[in-house]
Amino acid sequence: MITQQNLYISIDLWGAFFCLIAIVSILIGKSYDKKGARLLIAIMICSMLLLISDVCTRFFAGAAAEAAHPYMRYSTYFTFFFGFLIIPLVAEYLTHVIVSRSNIEGLMWKYAEWFIFVLGIVLLTVNLFNGFIYTHDSSWRLTWSAARYVPSVVGIFSLIISIGVVLEYQQYFNKFEKVAFITYLLLPLIAISYGMFSGDLSFVILALVISTLVLYFSYLFNSREYRVELERNLAEQQITMFHHQIQPHFIFNSLAVIKYQCRRSPEDAIGTIDEFADYLRGCTDMMSETETVPVERELDLVSHYINLQMERFGDQIDYRTDIEDTDFEIPSFTIQTCVENSFTHGLKSQQMEGGYISVKTYRSRSSHVIEIEDNGAGFDTKELESGRPQHIGLKNTEERIRLMCNGSFLIESEPGKGTKVTITVPGKKKAEI
Repeated sequence: MITQQNLYISIDLWGAFFCLIAIVSILIGKSYDKKGARLLIAIMICSMLLLISDVCTRFFAGAAAEAAHPYMRYSTYFTFFFGFLIIPLVAEYLTHVIVSRSNIEGLMWKYAEWFIFVLGIVLLTVNLFNGFIYTHDSSWRLTWSAARYVPSVVGIFSLIISIGVVLEYQQYFNKFEKVAFITYLLLPLIAISYGMFSGDLSFVILALVISTLVLYFSYLFNSREYRVELERNLAEQQITMFHHQIQPHFIFNSLAVIKYQCRRSPEDAIGTIDEFADYLRGCTDMMSETETVPVERELDLVSHYINLQMERFGDQIDYRTDIEDTDFEIPSFTIQTCVENSFTHGLKSQQMEGGYISVKTYRSRSSHVIEIEDNGAGFDTKELESGRPQHIGLKNTEERIRLMCNGSFLIESEPGKGTKVTITVPGKKKAEI
């Protein structure tokens, strides 16, 4: 028959295993909130260590071997330690959620939680030497001393503060989060209150573990909602990009060139029609893409665009390429948008004579890099935040690079000196290839 002790150990081990799975899933998943993910991982690690400490405490309890006594002594200490540590970690997580969703600054309550944690640990450390909170009997089982209520009072006081904060700022949490946070705080509070009179902390640890799992499920729910919102935003941006690329004036200008060539040079007109058809086909094909596309495919679209512009402006455009790296993918219309911006708002807005557009790709130590540069009119990069129509394409591209590739999008520009866009997409290190 399975004893109660073995049952508790089994529950602890399964809880620790689940915490490990949760940590791995957060690490390998696409996080919608990197800092929040790191804080949640810290909470999960703390919960896992709490459970492992409790397993050790139960395993060594009653051990006759003298060699096991130090393990029992310190495993009990760390059970209390990690039990106290979870509360300020959750306070950090809650503070981050509130601050990230509001303009509120200076939430000091988390520091109060850390102060209470430090105070509790000091008392536990002192207890190692004089046993005024708990000791171990001759069989090395936990026995409570005169100040047995100190850990419970510390835990209850910390939890009440956190519950008050959740209720005060509940408008910044969704329904699932409210349930998760209240459950996280209320279950341990009830278990600690019960433990004050029964002397049994088993339910406290179980309550903390259940609450941690509820917090994790809340994170998964928010991740799912984030992905749904992300897909919707990306779809809207994709449509915006498509409309941005297939602008009526570009079509009219291309058709005007073809009409002129039909009269003067039918053979040139045939070539321009082929370029125009390939460009439109490339745009419509990319419109259907919801994921990233090979960079070679994007460069092919840019080539058709430049060839059409050259038919119109002739040798006034100097298009330079230096393609060293093509073994990666990017969101559709990434390079195309930057090249079109260089042409329309850079070269075309001033005298084209002597102007150039350069596209370069290469590998850095651990990333793929794209550089698009021109020596056109340039602009003040502060204008990017103004929402002006000529910069919407660049802002959308920056957002898509960040969300879809976890990459970076750097714009360097100065009026009268041109513009340089550097796109960095994470990849394997060269040594790993």
